[in-house]
Order: sequence, then C-alpha cells, then structure tokens
Amino acid sequence: MRFALLALFPLATLAAELKPLMVEIDKVIFSDDFTQARDIKATAGAAAKNATAPQPWNPNQGTRWIVADGVLKGQASTPEYQSSHVTHKGLHPRIVLNATPAEYAVKFSFRLIDGKPFDAANRKSVSPFLEFGHHISRISWGAEGAMLLADADSLAIDTAKGFKLETEKWYTVLAERRADEIYVQFQDGPSFHGKHASYKSEPHAVMIAGLEAGHLEIDNVTVWSIKAGTNPAWEATLKAHPAIPEVRLHEAKPAAEATPKKAKK
Repeated sequence: MRFALLALFPLATLAAELKPLMVEIDKVIFSDDFTQARDIKATAGAAAKNATAPQPWNPNQGTRWIVADGVLKGQASTPEYQSSHVTHKGLHPRIVLNATPAEYAVKFSFRLIDGKPFDAANRKSVSPFLEFGHHISRISWGAEGAMLLADADSLAIDTAKGFKLETEKWYTVLAERRADEIYVQFQDGPSFHGKHASYKSEPHAVMIAGLEAGHLEIDNVTVWSIKAGTNPAWEATLKAHPAIPEVRLHEAKPAAEATPKKAKK
C-alpha cells in the first residue's frame, strides 16, 4: 500500500505502467496490498501448495515474515534454526506465493533493505533471486548482472549485464508465464524472455529471495489468470528482444525440491 503515499506528492513523476506483452490477462485471482498487519507462519505439507488455502504466503527455510507498515517484511531464520540444519538454513529471507495456477501473470514490487553482498567467488555465498516454479525458471543476480535460468538452474538463456539490485530501492516486476515460456519485465529496467522444455512442469509457485543475513520487503502483489491466445503486441516485442546465446553453467540436476538436512547433535 506504499503507493498511497503518492497522494501527498501530486507533482511526483510516475514511471510508465507495466503492461502484459506476451499474454492477455483475464481475471484477478489473488491480490495483497498488505494493509492488514499480521504474522506470516510457514505451512507444511499439501496445505502449503494449495492455492485456495487461507494463507497463500509460505515462508521458506525457517525465515521470518510479518506484515507491518503496509508491506510484507522478511528476514533470515534464527541462529538456532541455522545451527540445527546442515542445508536449507534460511540464510536469506525467502518466501513462496502459492496462489498461482499453471499459467498466469503476476505483478509485485520488492526491495532489498540490507544484507551481505553476493560474492560469486565464494561458493557458499547466497544470491538474491526471483523464481517462477522452484528451480524451474529463476532470475538470479551475480557478479556481472542478472540471468534467466532454465533446466534446473543449469542453463542461462537470457541475461542483463550490468543490471544489479540496489539496497533501499523499490523494483516493480511483471512476469507472464505460459506452457514452456516466460517473459519478465522490470519497470524502467530490462526484460527477460525464455522458452525451454524444462519450463513445462508441475511446480509453478513464485518465490522471492533477498540477500544473505538481510531484510526484504514486498508490496502490491496481483495475480491474474490468462486468456487463450497471444497478446497482439507479442510478435513485435519478441522481435525487438535481443537474442542471447545460451550458456551452460553446469550439468543439470533434477529440479525436485530436496529435503532439508538437519545438523547432527
């Protein structure tokens, strides 16, 4: 609900509104502007993947989330949680939005408040990312910018060199997903396009993750169902999108979510 503050600044210059370019949206099937303060607790098992569950937000890996000051606020898991797990420690704030069908459009804003900068030379360093299906379609940030990944995060199929996330800056994102294809726009920033066989899979939930040991905020989330067919603007949009060679980062591994391992006592 942070945009309500703009009413106090009528002369403020607003950026152009993001609009779907690949799909045509149909109905709003979920929205959250975080006007109601509340705690967000993790839900385990089948309920966590049920889009009609009372709580569509599901904190991941023991990370801590609340709704306060009109936004969704997250931070890493507690030291006790981290010391009790060998992997999946919740070192950076990360949360899942389960209210997405197989094909959809989703729009949201997020910002990194603080945290340890990602160090590509450090194998254990944690990168911020946006996911559209767990280990299915991921935008990850590295030393040279951002990459759209496929094939269980093993293949970079689109890149935006020099595009780095700044702390305390809001970013608005519109992602369009259908079958084996995704198109993601950043307001006043780059766009990413990917079409890959690995995208046509079961997990479709959105995950948003911040910097290690940092805080992350999310606001103004809307999910739409989509109509059959293609947006009339898509042909020209795709033609104008730069063609980037795919880069194999490593051998592909199964995209199934691993079971967290607890530390031995």
